[in-house]
Amino acid sequence: MIRGRAVRDAVEGWVRLPTLVLGVGNSLRGDDAVGPLVCARVDGPRAVDCGDAPERYLGLAGEEWVGRVLLVDAVDFGGEVGEVVFCTSDELVERFGTTHDSGLALLTRFLEKEYGTPTALLGVQPGNTSFGAQVSAVVLAAVDEIASWLTVAASQRKPGEVETAWTRS
Repeated sequence: MIRGRAVRDAVEGWVRLPTLVLGVGNSLRGDDAVGPLVCARVDGPRAVDCGDAPERYLGLAGEEWVGRVLLVDAVDFGGEVGEVVFCTSDELVERFGTTHDSGLALLTRFLEKEYGTPTALLGVQPGNTSFGAQVSAVVLAAVDEIASWLTVAASQRKPGEVETAWTRS
């Protein structure tokens, strides 16, 4: 698990290949809205708001253009609210608390086994995930930072890679 300043480098390195971003979360549950909010702000990478049912979108990882998958979600890893972590599938464990039925470790293992697609998690430590709560300012700041990282990384690909990766459906 990567924490702190190294997270940005890890994310930017991960999305050097064409990356499917799967945003997971419930927009009605305060800080749990991380995934959908990132997807709404990303400019460049293909980002899909999966809501609180990412299992409905796993087949997208099998599309020809997908080189990697990045799950973005609010996860309770015991950090400070708004702190961001990056985990590859072999680092991800079921101990991370989420508000979703399917565990993130299980989802990453499925994607890698079924499609051979390397999968990682970008997690943000939530504060309040109560129904009807507002997204906290520190989590919104993390969302904006993540969206910036993803956009910058996608813009640094070679021109042929970008056109091929992002124009296929």
